[in-house]
Amino acid sequence: MRKKTVFWFSGIAFLWLLPYVFTLILNGIDMAFLNRTPDVEDYLPAALSLQIPEDYKLEAIEAQAVIARTNLYRKMQEEEDMTEILGEWREEIRASTGRWKIPDSVYEEAVEETEGKILTAGGELKLVPYHEVSSGQTRDGASAFHSEEYAYLKSVDSSMDKEAPSYINSTYIAVQQMPSELNIKERDESGYIVSLDVEGNILEGESFAQGMGLSSSDFTIQRIGEEIRFLCKGRGHGLGFSQYGGNELAKEGSTWEEILEIYFPAMEQTDYMELFM
Repeated sequence: MRKKTVFWFSGIAFLWLLPYVFTLILNGIDMAFLNRTPDVEDYLPAALSLQIPEDYKLEAIEAQAVIARTNLYRKMQEEEDMTEILGEWREEIRASTGRWKIPDSVYEEAVEETEGKILTAGGELKLVPYHEVSSGQTRDGASAFHSEEYAYLKSVDSSMDKEAPSYINSTYIAVQQMPSELNIKERDESGYIVSLDVEGNILEGESFAQGMGLSSSDFTIQRIGEEIRFLCKGRGHGLGFSQYGGNELAKEGSTWEEILEIYFPAMEQTDYMELFM
């Protein structure tokens, strides 16, 4: 399928919605605090409705619920100011209201079934990334982030992703819109591009892919007539949890605990209350 280039930059972000979204949008953060004391578990179903399809198996959505909860608690621990966090959410809600809807009951069930469960690395809350479809193998965190701080994110097999309908994607860009020299400099062991040489300048692969609107940074470059074709494998950055792969494991009978153990073999599954309270 051919598609025109859309220049955008999304980054690795997590979108959160509050159950009292209209109170936040219309009255602001201070009024929300007067009306209700925040409860993390109440927010998660709405967050999940933006992160993973509702027709996925419950076990896959449960795995995503644990990831979402972990990332939220990590953000709270780092910033410590709940008012500031909710302020950020309000802006994200405003930016995503076109997608907003009352969460399906499956999201509430996933949150209830995993209540309080989180992932840790060395007893600490860490970033837990996820993506739609890997290129067949998820990425090593230390390699992708160029830092041993993310060594807890291990590259694992997710070959079932190759059967995903959206596994192969093409983006075409007119030759005159591209730099005169563009060469792939380095790939990681999972096939994702680490760096490119663009007219003598070294660019980071993931940033380039996102900035060019490519579905992933695992791509090849080919000139076809007066266009450059970027043929991509997978959708997303390829780090951490592959939602498609997790859903396929759920179809085969894997529990959310087993799914997370496969995608995060160096992380521990624990309960937030037991570890931090």
